[in-house]
Amino acid sequence: MAYTATVLQIMIASPGDVAEERNIVREEIARWNSVNSLKSKIVLLPTGWETHSSPELGERPQELINKRILKECDILIGIFWTRLGTPTGKAKSGTVEEIKEHVNAGKPAMIYFSSQPINPSKINHEQYTAVQKLKDSYRHTGLIEEYENIGQFKEKIGRQIQFCLDKNDHIQKIINADITQID
Repeated sequence: MAYTATVLQIMIASPGDVAEERNIVREEIARWNSVNSLKSKIVLLPTGWETHSSPELGERPQELINKRILKECDILIGIFWTRLGTPTGKAKSGTVEEIKEHVNAGKPAMIYFSSQPINPSKINHEQYTAVQKLKDSYRHTGLIEEYENIGQFKEKIGRQIQFCLDKNDHIQKIINADITQID
């Protein structure tokens, strides 16, 4: 049966070392939709540069991602482990730039840091140090979340997406504005 719903796009922002976590976010969004979307009239749409961009020249790559993808997103989920990512010319990494742009637009950013063990020979110490500095800086500007393993991340992200939907003023304004338009 067809129904009218508010679609909220969720940007998944992360460097390349957390591909499993990106997939878990997509799975948890799909699970949330299957359980909640019909009753709530809200559909969550996972979004990311790797799935929602196409080749294009003329501007900085990150600027294209910001304009074409990030700008349309309502929520951002940022995930870090041992890598910060690639500098953009404007920020220390694409993920950091996306988070900054999103927060500056007054939109919620849910930021996660992994403390999973890793073989020391696989760590780029410069990248890892940059992640730790970022984590420390974010602790002064809001709440961040840490997780020790993939199972814990899955449990937290599944639960905390709902918290963001229920408690964030920006998201509540979108939902309430759409309900008013439907009525």
